[in-house]
Amino acid sequence: MDRPSIMMSHTICGPETTISTRVEDGREGRDGKPSVGLVYRNLLAKQGYPPPDPEMSTTWTLFSSSVEKYPGNRMLGWRKFVDGKVGPYIWKTYKEVYDEVLHVGSALRASGVEPGCRVGIYGANCLQWVMAMEASGAHSLVCVPLYDTLDYAIDDFEIKKRPNQI
Repeated sequence: MDRPSIMMSHTICGPETTISTRVEDGREGRDGKPSVGLVYRNLLAKQGYPPPDPEMSTTWTLFSSSVEKYPGNRMLGWRKFVDGKVGPYIWKTYKEVYDEVLHVGSALRASGVEPGCRVGIYGANCLQWVMAMEASGAHSLVCVPLYDTLDYAIDDFEIKKRPNQI
């Protein structure tokens, strides 16, 4: 199946770029406890994580503040398949994603969902999925991921366990 791949721009690094550092060695399993692998952290958090910003209380405030700070930066990228081969990345900026998220959110609300309602989002990991999730957050909707990689019985169980409005 020709499905575009997705990449968040902040995960990109070249071979000469180091973005993490080892902060703890791995440990062998003992006394019935499992082994633990090496622990790495972002270089900016080498000495521990900074306290959370009290202004960032929701995923929407985090996303919208990122749009304000970095509107022209690349946010979501995908690659088209051409003749069975992947092409170069095509990017949407934070502002472009934000504008589309507002449209998706408006469509969700126009369908009758209210803040607090559950919205089931079914599909592959792709930029449209990320935008639907952000649109849910924009309107205080609860995003319930339904994955295309899981058995239908599991998705059916999730839907029955937590009924979705849409």
